[in-house]
Amino acid sequence: MEKLWTTAEAARHLGLLEGDVEHLVAQGKLTGYKLGGQFLRFRPDEIKSLKSELTIRPNPKAAKTRRAESWPRQLQDFLYFYDFYIASAGLLTGLIAYLVASG
Repeated sequence: MEKLWTTAEAARHLGLLEGDVEHLVAQGKLTGYKLGGQFLRFRPDEIKSLKSELTIRPNPKAAKTRRAESWPRQLQDFLYFYDFYIASAGLLTGLIAYLVASG
């Protein structure tokens, strides 16, 4: 299965802000897939073909904003997609600690 790109990855590849990518989706120029009703994902081949088809003028503010939004967005995505594993690891750690403590 092909890994879908996040809005930040698509924006980085196109040289745009994330809001600009979402605007392209709203215009129907780009197909975005929602996961969990909240996060947009994109197929890399669609982004690459869009980049070659459209003449997009890169936004100079995109580089600065991308760095500032990068780690909070990545953390949010990580917690959203791996919340089950994080909770499971916490429960297993607590269970092991209880079993060790009780003898």
